Amino acid sequence: MDSNIAEILMRILTSLFYIVPTLFFIGIAIYYLMKVGSKTEGMLMLIGNILILLVSISFNFMFLYIESWGIQMYSIINTIVNGIGFIGSTLFAIGVFMIVRKVIRNNSVAS
Repeated sequence: MDSNIAEILMRILTSLFYIVPTLFFIGIAIYYLMKVGSKTEGMLMLIGNILILLVSISFNFMFLYIESWGIQMYSIINTIVNGIGFIGSTLFAIGVFMIVRKVIRNNSVAS
């Protein structure tokens, strides 16, 4: 039982390495949307980071059910969750690319 609690605590602490930066990026996306308005690139960044956050949180709890689900079901669910994470990361990357392109375009016009 003690090793189970230690394992859960270790998983929670290590998950903070993924969750805290994601929360930071969500804050940046919200700040961007508040300053610029509801723009496509800001929404893509926000939605992408929310998906990444959900994936990070779900990974923390999925390991608890590996025995009851069985390895095949766990693999299927893990693949689906990883797919959602991929979509979130892609949306975030597209949003960042759109902002970078906008900044470069505005700087080249100003020069």
